[in-house]
Amino acid sequence: MNAFLEVTEKARQAYDAGDFSGASKWYLQALSKAPNNKETAHIWAELCWTFYRMGSYGQATEAAESALKFDPQYAAREDLYRLSGYSHMMLGDLDKAETFLLRSLEIDNASEKQKLIFYELAKIHFRKQDYTATLDYIDRVEELLKDKNPDYWLSALFIKGFALYYTQKTDEAADIFRDLVARASDPLIKANGHYGLAYVAFEKKDYLAVINLCEQITKENPRFHDPAALGFLMAASFFHLGRYDVFEQYHHHMAKNFPENPYKEELEKMKAAIPSQTSASENGGNG
Repeated sequence: MNAFLEVTEKARQAYDAGDFSGASKWYLQALSKAPNNKETAHIWAELCWTFYRMGSYGQATEAAESALKFDPQYAAREDLYRLSGYSHMMLGDLDKAETFLLRSLEIDNASEKQKLIFYELAKIHFRKQDYTATLDYIDRVEELLKDKNPDYWLSALFIKGFALYYTQKTDEAADIFRDLVARASDPLIKANGHYGLAYVAFEKKDYLAVINLCEQITKENPRFHDPAALGFLMAASFFHLGRYDVFEQYHHHMAKNFPENPYKEELEKMKAAIPSQTSASENGGNG
């Protein structure tokens, strides 16, 4: 076995064993021993996967670029574009992510691994607040997720529910969130469905239901991902029910624990709107 094949084999063995850091070192050694551009491109492609698995997303995109530099007609270009897209998503560059994912789909939009890109595009457009595109992409992949990737499907239902909610289709959103709760066996996933239902109930001004749902969420997931939103929903619901004493407690809790929360201005407006219960002197009397 020549030196190139020997080092490459060691790299692949390390990768298969989950030692991605070790694999990257062997692959980098292999680059200096590659006999031609095609082999060099192949090593860079395998480094792209390795860096991605390491969470080194910037290096993953650079490795993909290097692979295509050495072999512009690399046989699995769709994989490189897909990994570049996913890496840019992790880096927070949604526009670049979408560009690479669409480029990948131009090569192959029929295989199962490629159809999963539609789910990632739905996530991108949800983060961009383009809810019509979000729903369109979910529709393209929902049956595949339902049949082959149930965990992804439940996540897609959560996104779909909120996309419907934000496009004022609250009844349809409620149906999706109820379906999510019914299908989920994990209480953490159920909490996500109840979270959506809490927003629907708030929209419908069913404030008692909002309070009950928020309490259910904290039972199902004490470390819920958006505690500030739960605090706001609880505070606002008690305000609208006229329970200003409880509202004040939540207002204090929010100010102390989430001083820069996105609901701060709205909560301050509610606080200012509480009917005065001051003494006659503060209502114009002289005491």
